[in-house]
Amino acid sequence: MPTPHPSHAVCARQARPDGHLLRDNQGRHWLPRGINLVYKGRQVEGGYDFYPPDWPDDLMEKLKHHGVDLVRQGIIWAALEPKPSLYDEAYFTFIRQQLDKAAQTGISVILDMHQDLYAQRFSDGAPDWAVMTDQPFLATDLWSDAYLFSPAVQQSWDAFWDNATVPTTGLGLQDHFAALWQEIARRFAGHSALFAYDILNEPAPGTPIVAMFTDLLGAFAGVLHPQEAQALGLDSMDEEALMRVFMAPELKLQALSVLEDPARFWQVGEACAPRVQAFEQEVLSPFYNKIAQAIRAVDQDAFLLRAHNYLSNLGIPPAIPPILVGGQPDARQIFTPHGYDLVVDTAAIEIASDSRAHTIFKRHRQTQEQLNLPVIVGEWGAFSDSGNALRHGDSLMRQFEGYLWPSTYWCYEPRFFELPAARLLARPSARAVVGTLNIVSFDQNSGAFTAAWQEPERPQEGIPSLFWAPVIPIACTLDGAPCSVTRDETGLIHIPATGGQRTLSMVFPK
Repeated sequence: MPTPHPSHAVCARQARPDGHLLRDNQGRHWLPRGINLVYKGRQVEGGYDFYPPDWPDDLMEKLKHHGVDLVRQGIIWAALEPKPSLYDEAYFTFIRQQLDKAAQTGISVILDMHQDLYAQRFSDGAPDWAVMTDQPFLATDLWSDAYLFSPAVQQSWDAFWDNATVPTTGLGLQDHFAALWQEIARRFAGHSALFAYDILNEPAPGTPIVAMFTDLLGAFAGVLHPQEAQALGLDSMDEEALMRVFMAPELKLQALSVLEDPARFWQVGEACAPRVQAFEQEVLSPFYNKIAQAIRAVDQDAFLLRAHNYLSNLGIPPAIPPILVGGQPDARQIFTPHGYDLVVDTAAIEIASDSRAHTIFKRHRQTQEQLNLPVIVGEWGAFSDSGNALRHGDSLMRQFEGYLWPSTYWCYEPRFFELPAARLLARPSARAVVGTLNIVSFDQNSGAFTAAWQEPERPQEGIPSLFWAPVIPIACTLDGAPCSVTRDETGLIHIPATGGQRTLSMVFPK
């Protein structure tokens, strides 16, 4: 086991939930800042290659010095279990190496079982032997539309949710998946960088998604004003006419502008919730409980991340129940919402709507309050080289700051440190606060950072609050009085605890 970095990673054993908050091993309110690190693999002659060709050896160190202390490390089912019940030792070694590098640099790790469109043969995820369909795969201009229109993707999900039997083993697909997660947990439980298991990225309905999308179109039609319908060329509100609008890029943008009205966007989500919520409660909840039971048999410490279904990325309320183990809510679980504006993965990301994205995350806030769990936003952003990262991304980060939410940005890519998104993430933040943080905010236009927190009246000596900063501030005020501060080798500013209500204001170069 590698020696942890002096500014160490917070591993599972060193953290605990406290209502909506996470606390580190010193009892501080812990708010990590993170990034997704996912290599989805590529097709090669005779199979797939799952080893990233362009991640530098010192990547974890670079991320740490850029203000990152949490990585959502993608792992791929097809890489882990290329044949039924046969695990790839080289890929397990790769995962351990990533955990070791993270521990050496003081980064905590979420292991994320990643998928898109269910299977490696369609995009990334399940191995070929776990794909049970006789339908063709229909690629779509926007990759994610294949969830809606590809019979192969839908039928494959159906088989997974039905726990269809694998002929060569007599076990169900979910049984294999549970056994795999148990093997992962058995091997890595107790690692000094391991924080949590993200059981399945963006689980999607199979065939039922067609009816759910029909509900969504109907709900949208229900909030249109007559003049808006006319401008969209909608002489009727039948499904075929509405589909034509959403398949035409210019008309789609015009239609989506209607949802910049938060009240109407909220109404659409409510109107199409029943089928989505039935899927959550009748299909996803038993699945999460099954996998959690397998993990908890070998690891009682790591946090379990409870995601919502894929369609709730769009702001549909999932009404999810907590993960149960042995019939009781697991004591170490975190809600991990995802959210993007509705133009993600298109050229229109340059004009992404703050209002629509805020409504989506407001919906996730509602779910958090229903669950009374901590949150780590699992995915947001996807800006790549878009300059809009500094406008739209800042708007989202300010919303997360308002909710006191940690997050992991989507995602690292080879040129990441040259991109606007890298500048966005490298903003001052509260990381570990003695007592409870009440307010934190950063204004990138003025360079002003503000935090307010409540410490115990008699805090334990020698445990400071930690704030991360990219540079030394040009001005600083602590509890109303001017002060000067220094940064340690990882950019952390240490504020000694004195007890009571505390405030910190810093100004950074713009």
